Amino acid sequence: MHSRLSLRQIAAIAAILVALLTNLPLINLLPKARLSLFQGVPDVLFFGLRFLFYSAFAFFFIEFNRWILTRRTMQRPLQIIGWFALNVLLYGLIIGLFVAFVLKTIPNYPVLVAFTAYFRGFFVWFAALLIGYFLKVLDQNRTMLAENERLKQQTIQAQFNALRDQLNPHFLFNSLNTLSSLIREHSELSQPFVQKLSQVLRYSLQVQQQKLVPIADERRFTEAFAFLLHMRFGEQLRIIDELPDNPPWLIPPMTLQLLIENAVKHNVISRTRPLTVLVQCDEAAGVIRVTNPYQPKAEPSDGTGTGLANLDSRMQLLTGRGIRIVHQQDSFTVYLPIIPEQP
Repeated sequence: MHSRLSLRQIAAIAAILVALLTNLPLINLLPKARLSLFQGVPDVLFFGLRFLFYSAFAFFFIEFNRWILTRRTMQRPLQIIGWFALNVLLYGLIIGLFVAFVLKTIPNYPVLVAFTAYFRGFFVWFAALLIGYFLKVLDQNRTMLAENERLKQQTIQAQFNALRDQLNPHFLFNSLNTLSSLIREHSELSQPFVQKLSQVLRYSLQVQQQKLVPIADERRFTEAFAFLLHMRFGEQLRIIDELPDNPPWLIPPMTLQLLIENAVKHNVISRTRPLTVLVQCDEAAGVIRVTNPYQPKAEPSDGTGTGLANLDSRMQLLTGRGIRIVHQQDSFTVYLPIIPEQP
């Protein structure tokens, strides 16, 4: 699992590296040194304490300046001068206390101790200022990336909702047209039609807030929708489902219904030119295939003409893979990516 370091962890690592680089030249001097913190204690202990001090010193200034720069924007000259003066004051005070402590334990070299302490302290302090500013910029960058990702997710969700809402009125409009035709032509069949229509509408309401549904639920819905179409067109329309039984797949709701409805709307359906819609799968290619003969109507059907484009956008938003359309002289095929259920 990928996890990035927090800004405080980065500050701690940077402080240790700065302190190590600052005290690195002293390592070669340890065998020759005659300075000891306590009588009879090896000089390496004094080196270790000095390393810990400069690590804490660097960490304090990194975090202190990151905190100030994150909360205040240094734009005016007086703000910059005040910030710099405060840093210099703290630098002199802390190093001064450190020098006073060291001189109590090593009183024989006051000038050398004070000079080396302030020189190394200045290097650590200046590096800490740069690192603090860098971490402030890094924090701003992370905040911007997080905000961009949040806005991206909100945009994707809004686009998905818009596409889904655009499909539902289209489906309802065509279902009501079908019911109107059956009431006029086959009133005795209107009751079973209303029952199936109720099932279809109930399903469309249930999946309003769902991005994906089990394909078994979608097939039951498609079967009810196909029943409504068969009552209108009779044997002139055949919808054949050859998908495997209970496959562990997911699908955007009302997808198969859209493709079947699209085939019915744009193709001639008559006794001399019946229409067969075939729903199959190619597991090796990872797609569901919906095919129908290409027999376009003489006059284009009413509609927005964006059903397949919306479906492609919906699949792109959900899976990163769009649909594929193969339009041949005598057939029209739409390939849907198979979406496996997550274990």
